Amino acid sequence: MQMAIVGMLAALLVVQHSASLLPLAACALLGVACLACVLVAWGLHPGPRRTLACLALGVTFGLAYGGARGHWRLADQLDAALDGSTVSLHGHVVGLPTASPDSLRFLFAPASPPPGVPTRLSVSWYPKPGTPLPTLVAGQGLVADLRLKVIHGQHNPGGFDYAGWQFARGVGGVGYVKQLTLAGPPPDGVAGAVDRWRQSIRARIDAHVPAETAALLTAMAVGDQSGISDPAWRVLRHTGTAHLVAISGLHVSIVALLVGGLAGWAWRRSAIAVLHLPAQRVAVLAAAVAGVAYGAMAGFGVPVTRSVLMLLVACAALWSARHPPPGNVLLLALLGVMLFDPWCVLAAGFWLSFGAVGALIMILSGRRGRGARWERFAAAQLAVTLLTAPVLLVLFGQVSLVSPLANAVAIPLVSLLVVPLLLAGVFLPFDLPLGLAAWLMARLMDVLGWGAALPFSAAAFATPPLPLMALALAGGLWGLLPHGTPWRTLGWLAWMPAVLWMPPRPDVGGFEARVLDVGQGLAVHLRTAGHDLLYDTGPGYFRGGDAGERHVVPYLQGLGVGPLDLLVVSHGDKDHAGGAASVLADVGAVQTVAGEGVDLPGKPARCAAGGAWTWDGVTFRWLHPAHDAVYRDDNDRSCVLWVSSAGGSLLLTGDVTARVERQLAEAGGWPRSDVVVAPHHGSRSSSSEALVAAAAARHVVFSAGYRNPFGHPVEAVVSRWQDAGARAWRTDRHGAIRIAVDATGVRLDAETDTARRYWHRPRSAGARLATPAPIE
Repeated sequence: MQMAIVGMLAALLVVQHSASLLPLAACALLGVACLACVLVAWGLHPGPRRTLACLALGVTFGLAYGGARGHWRLADQLDAALDGSTVSLHGHVVGLPTASPDSLRFLFAPASPPPGVPTRLSVSWYPKPGTPLPTLVAGQGLVADLRLKVIHGQHNPGGFDYAGWQFARGVGGVGYVKQLTLAGPPPDGVAGAVDRWRQSIRARIDAHVPAETAALLTAMAVGDQSGISDPAWRVLRHTGTAHLVAISGLHVSIVALLVGGLAGWAWRRSAIAVLHLPAQRVAVLAAAVAGVAYGAMAGFGVPVTRSVLMLLVACAALWSARHPPPGNVLLLALLGVMLFDPWCVLAAGFWLSFGAVGALIMILSGRRGRGARWERFAAAQLAVTLLTAPVLLVLFGQVSLVSPLANAVAIPLVSLLVVPLLLAGVFLPFDLPLGLAAWLMARLMDVLGWGAALPFSAAAFATPPLPLMALALAGGLWGLLPHGTPWRTLGWLAWMPAVLWMPPRPDVGGFEARVLDVGQGLAVHLRTAGHDLLYDTGPGYFRGGDAGERHVVPYLQGLGVGPLDLLVVSHGDKDHAGGAASVLADVGAVQTVAGEGVDLPGKPARCAAGGAWTWDGVTFRWLHPAHDAVYRDDNDRSCVLWVSSAGGSLLLTGDVTARVERQLAEAGGWPRSDVVVAPHHGSRSSSSEALVAAAAARHVVFSAGYRNPFGHPVEAVVSRWQDAGARAWRTDRHGAIRIAVDATGVRLDAETDTARRYWHRPRSAGARLATPAPIE
C-alpha cells in the first residue's frame, strides 16, 4: 500500500506539470491497467515483485485519475467565444465576500449557467467614485451583468501561476460587474448558514480589534487572509511564521487536542460513563468532531480540508486501537488528500504541511524521541526547518534564518494562548478573551517585526534544479536518522550543491535579455558573464502593489541576482517606474540611472547620448537623450540604450515618440539592431517608418498587457515591423521573451512554449475587450 501511494504521488506530479492531458480513452485504458495491477499484486507474496506491482498500481491509477479529473475541470472553463462579452446571470455568492472602500470581490455560482459559462466565477466590482457598495452576505442571491474574461496570468520564470491557482480551486472564469441587483434574502441551507456564521465572526472581530491585528485573527478564525497587509506578510515570510495565519494542521490539531482533552477529562469524572465507553474513545470522537467543526468555520478551503483529512485518518487509527505506525497514518492522510484534490501537489502548503509532519514523526518517534522535553522540542524545530527548507527554496527562493527561534516563541504562544483565547472570544458573549488574543498577537508581531528587520533574517538563493533539491531533501532525511546510522553526518553535506548552485551565465562576449511579462508596462533584465542590468521595473497598480514586487523581484531572486550592477528607469511614467521602490528594497542596485524627472532614492545618474561602457565583452551605449536637450513630453525623455556584441545587438527604446525617432534617424543615430523592444508598447505614436527602416531588425518585441484598454500593440504598427522583415513577439501572447546572443547568433524563445501547463488557455488575437449585446 505504501508504494502504491508513493506511485500515485509521482503520477500526479507528472500530470500537473504536463502541457497537455492524456485523452480520455487513454485514461480509461490506464484504469483497466490499474485493475490488472491490483490482481497481480494480490497474487504475489511480499517481496520486490509485489513492491513493483504496487508501485505500478499507484502510477497507473494516478495517471488515470489525475487525467480524468483534469478533463472534468477543463470542461467547466469559460468558453473563449464569450471572452470579453457581457452576460446577465442569476446566482448566489459563494463563501465570504471581501469589501474594501472602493471595491467588492466574491465568488459567484450562476444558477443554470448558459452554455459556455462555468459553474463558478471570480467576480470583482470597481464602481464609479461615489457609488455606494451593497452589503453582501454569504449565499446572497444576485442578478449581475458581468463582463466575462478567460483567466490569464503573467508568465515569467519562477513566477506565480495565477491561472493555475484559480484552476485548482475550481474557478472557471472571471467577471467584472457592470450592474448588480440583490435578488431577495439568502436561501436556506447548511452551507449558506455556515458561511453567514463565518461572516458574523469576521464582523465581530473587525468591530472590536484594531484593523492590522483583526486581519491576522480573522485569518486564524475563519480562514480569510484578504485583509492582511503586504508589510505584515513580509514580516511573516522573513521569520518563517506565515503558517501561523494559514489555518493548517497546526490550528486544527490545537482545536482537536483542546476539545478532545477536555472531553476525555470530563468523561473520566463519571464512573458510569467510562463503563459504557472508554474515555480515550470519547476524546478521539470529540477531537474529530471539533476538527470538522473548525474546518467548517474556516470555510473548508483546500488547505483546511487537507488538515481535517489528516486529523480524521489519525482519529480513525486511534479509534481502532491498532496503533499503526505514524508513518502509515501520514501516508493514508496523503492518499485521502490526493483523492479529494489531485491538484494539491501544486500547493506550497501541501509540501510544507506533510514535510513538517514527516519531520516531527522522524524526530519524536523511536530512538530519536527520547530525551528531555526541551531537547525534543528544539530537535523538532530544527527538523521542521531543515526538511521544509528545500520546499521553501524551490517555491519562494529564500529561507528564513531566524525561523527556528521565531517559531520557538510563536508556536507555543499561538498554540497555548492566542488560539484558545480567540475561540473563546468567538463563542462567549463577552469580549475580554478576544481583546487578550488581539493584544498577544500584536506583541508577537512586534517581536517578529524586530526579527524580520535583522539584516540576516532571510537568505535568498537561486532556485536550484529539482534533482539538486531532491538530493538536499534526501540528505536531510538521512541526517535526521538516529545516532549510529552510517554516514549520517554526510547527509547534511548533500545540501551544499543546492545552496551553492547558480544558473549558468552567458559566455564572455555574449549576453541574455528577458523581456518580462509584467502586463501593461516594461521590465527587461540583461545578463552578461558577470553583470546584471534591469531596464525599467514594470507598472505600479492603481489599487496597490506593483509589478516589481509581484513579478520582477521573484524572477531576480530565482536567478540569485542581488544586488543589481545597474538599475535603469527610462522615464517617470508609472508603467515603467512603478516597481522601482520594490526592486531597490528587495534586490538593491550598486548604481542607478534614470531619465529626467524620475524620483528615486539617492542621486541617480542621468543617461546622456554618447555615454558608453563595456561589460564582459558586451558594449552598452546611450543613444538618447542628448545632454542639453529639453523635451516637454515625458516619453521623449526616455533613456534609449543599445546593447551590442559580436553575436548580435538589442535596442531598448523606452517610450520615445515618432518625433524623436525621426530626429535620431536624420542624425544617423539609430544603429542596425537584431532585436528591438518596440517603443511605447506598440502605440500609434511610435515605431515610425524612420525607426523601422533604420533599425532593420529581425525581431521586434512588444511588451503589453493582455487585452489592454489602449489596444497596444496597434495592428498597423505590428504590420509595419513585419513588412520590414521582423518577426513579432508579444508578451501579451507569449509571456516573458528570452533573447540569447552568443557567438552563434541571436535566438528568441517564449515562456508560454517552454513552461506551458494544460490549463493555460491560448491568448486570442483581440487587443481590446469587446462588449457585445448581453445574452440571457
